[in-house]
Amino acid sequence: MNPFGKKYGITVIIVFGIILRLFAYFRGISFWGDEAALALNVLEHSYSGLFKGLDYLQVAPPMFLVMSKILIIDNLRDFTLRLIPLVSGIAAIPLFYKFVSMLSKNRVVITVSTFLFSFNMTAILYCAQFKQYSLELFTSVLLLIIFYKLIFEKEFKWHYSLLIAIAPWFSLSSLFIIGSYFLVMLIKNPGAVLKTYIPFFISFLLFYFLSLRYVSSCNYDGMYNWWQNGYGFADLRHPLRIVLRFGELFSFDKLKALFCGAVMLVPAFISLISNKKQRVFLGLPILLTFAVSALRLYPIEARLILFLLPLFVVIIAEYNWKFKNVCLMSVCIISFITSIFYTINPYKFYTSAREAVQIVENHIKDGEKIVLDSSYHRYYYYLHQKDNVIILKDGCEPYLEECNNKIEELPAGRYYFILKEDPKNLFTSKVKVLDKYNLHSTVIYFEK
Repeated sequence: MNPFGKKYGITVIIVFGIILRLFAYFRGISFWGDEAALALNVLEHSYSGLFKGLDYLQVAPPMFLVMSKILIIDNLRDFTLRLIPLVSGIAAIPLFYKFVSMLSKNRVVITVSTFLFSFNMTAILYCAQFKQYSLELFTSVLLLIIFYKLIFEKEFKWHYSLLIAIAPWFSLSSLFIIGSYFLVMLIKNPGAVLKTYIPFFISFLLFYFLSLRYVSSCNYDGMYNWWQNGYGFADLRHPLRIVLRFGELFSFDKLKALFCGAVMLVPAFISLISNKKQRVFLGLPILLTFAVSALRLYPIEARLILFLLPLFVVIIAEYNWKFKNVCLMSVCIISFITSIFYTINPYKFYTSAREAVQIVENHIKDGEKIVLDSSYHRYYYYLHQKDNVIILKDGCEPYLEECNNKIEELPAGRYYFILKEDPKNLFTSKVKVLDKYNLHSTVIYFEK
């Protein structure tokens, strides 16, 4: 590595990673379905209600929701709700650099790991979306630092115990990190186990009775059906599906995802049988995630395993640390190009819901109504508490005949119908289309 790279390489990587996250945030794209559904829960529930299970098939740690609700008391804006993910995602980068610097003294391993972390597509995307995954990533890195100090440096401090105890309130995935190292602590640092875990067990019992049991009873069946494709380990006859699911952490393209998944999963499993204790340390949370997914209790999907990113990138760099390694170079290039592309062109999530609602609000007249279909969350968020909105019960977007029947049941009048896609042959002869606006969403102005 040249002198400039040695002195400024890490700084340039971290700064560039932060710039990408800020760019994604300030683009200010419309909320997509899940963001809007989660935001509606924050708007519609009381503070205590945020602990007792959410509507619209949503799950999120309660303190993330509480902090978000506090932020929007006097300022309900997309930027405000996305502020916690942004700050968490930015703070995670230097924190990760601290973590990898503790694990390795190899400058190339540190640089490559920081590069892969800073330019990860999924980490950048969820910095600019109102979802909890960016906060979960930050919490994961923080816990990894704490457990490294407890296990390898045998350094106990009471605030470590406190942070471990409250972590699940802010990050549900933190339970994988905390659970993974319980047995390790028993073996490596038994003297600190009680001091470390008693506050956690007390906190977790409170968390379970105040929140987690409601979440499970409220959303488990719906989430189980929704995430069927995420349980990739129930059928080992399809190993490529497993690799693909993990690889999607780095790319939406299936071939690139398969390649990245193979490059990181093979060394991840090797790490578990390694005689190097630090490598076993890195592999344990990944193994626990595999096991829980095999029991169909936790699906594997890019955003849901974002908390494992710090482990994967260190493992990739540790086992392929020479730059002449083609696999490592390829993963770095894929990460860089993909992160730049989706930051500049985030079409995967873009629906122009805000713009569609703005068109309606600019044209609608007294007495006219707004009709929403099965994708209504992304639009209703921008129309919240308006009394001229009609939501077609149970939705009808995919079913044209059913949709026509529901529209024909509407009283006579003029309506603005906002849909995610432009439907074909939607209206019968009883309905007259007066105008149509095609964005990433579709607005149809009709008279019945």
